[in-house]
Amino acid sequence: MKKIHLSARYPQNFILRQPVRGALILLLFLSVFMVLYQPFNAGESRWFNFRLSMFVYAFTASLTALFIILLLKKTRFFGQKKHWTLSRELLFIYIVLQSMGIALFLLGFILEDNSAIRRWSLETFIDSCKYAFLIGIIPFAFFTGSNYRYLVIGDGPSFLDMDEEKDDNKEALIHVSSSLKKESLNFRVNELLFVSSDGNYVEFFLQNDKQARKIPIRNSITNIEQQFRDIPYYFRCHRAFLVNMKSVVSKKGNALGYQLTLQDCKQKIPVSRQKVKAFDKLYGEVAS
Repeated sequence: MKKIHLSARYPQNFILRQPVRGALILLLFLSVFMVLYQPFNAGESRWFNFRLSMFVYAFTASLTALFIILLLKKTRFFGQKKHWTLSRELLFIYIVLQSMGIALFLLGFILEDNSAIRRWSLETFIDSCKYAFLIGIIPFAFFTGSNYRYLVIGDGPSFLDMDEEKDDNKEALIHVSSSLKKESLNFRVNELLFVSSDGNYVEFFLQNDKQARKIPIRNSITNIEQQFRDIPYYFRCHRAFLVNMKSVVSKKGNALGYQLTLQDCKQKIPVSRQKVKAFDKLYGEVAS
């Protein structure tokens, strides 16, 4: 059974993590959306035709988002990627979207052919913020929602801050829990040598500072394989074995199967005949 953990560490939204690229994505999305759907019921401005006016609105909103994101990331509260959570991300996005709404409200004084007195009303201000939120939330929600799996801790492992860990040149942390939730295991990605199946258990062979240890967890190797699918160099080489390709030192055998030698490990790991081609391809990629 899977549980949702709203307070769990969460990878930062791509738009927030890469502000310049994110601003370009916002500009493209907002330009197309506003031209097609005319959310402001706006027409031509004082100086521009309709399409160019919508582009100016989109450019201003995107530029505002870029400025606010860069500004907030310099604050103590929003500048800590290692302690990033979904609730913190949602608050960040809300501030950005409201700032975009304020910018659009002020831009209307310049572009639209209305008197300042008429525009300077609470209703107009609320409408600007509302439309900015409803339109701008779409790309933000897409990138935030794409990381939903990091909120789910089920029978297999969950990955904590994979993107942030890579940015800091650190190894990502993996959490594994047993099918009965009575056991759990945490380890870094490169600590794993291999996983083997033993009845209703899987045995994790880990190495840290040249100290090898074997830890059994009640689970199936098929479930573990599915949960490890985001780590490209974790490979199911046999029906009973999953190996960390980065720990492979050498291989012996032919098209009928291999025997693998792992770093600082005496046990030989088999590669089944059906897995030979896939293994050779991945082995070449990892070695290069």
